[in-house]
Amino acid sequence: MKQKKLTNILIVILASGLLLVLWFNGLDWIYAQILRLGANIALIFSSDTHVGMKLTEGAPTFMIETIIDGRKGTYPQKADLILLPFIMILTWQILLFFNLPVKYALRSALENIIAFYIIQLVYVLLLTSYYNSETINFIYNLLLDSFYIIALFLIVKDAFKYELIGIAKRSRNQV
Repeated sequence: MKQKKLTNILIVILASGLLLVLWFNGLDWIYAQILRLGANIALIFSSDTHVGMKLTEGAPTFMIETIIDGRKGTYPQKADLILLPFIMILTWQILLFFNLPVKYALRSALENIIAFYIIQLVYVLLLTSYYNSETINFIYNLLLDSFYIIALFLIVKDAFKYELIGIAKRSRNQV
């Protein structure tokens, strides 16, 4: 049991380290481009709104081109801290492949990565109406610092679902 915990800790450290190195060497740009592509697909019927990308100080930045108060405008949103929680999800999914049968680990990976992507995609889409709606402005600001919490929620969900922590195992045994 103790060896399993140490192995899991080592997997998390190595996976996180490797993902961070990859992340800061271009994986962040690739993921930001995937989000940009998804946003532009969702905006396919909007002729006056577009999401672009550029590097600002070495970090991906979403460039929103839209109509603000009747005039065409462009504004940036740095994406580095918004995208970084994705590493938590990827690290967790790697760990699950070492602790669950492949079928369950793969199912969890698909569920969590798709759910997290959709939430982040909604966030990018909210950027396009940031200056046009007080409600969207409020939701956008609410989500701004919530991606780590959302990633943690997905991890805790899996931990209970697959009984990966002692609390879940004890409560099931007592019932």
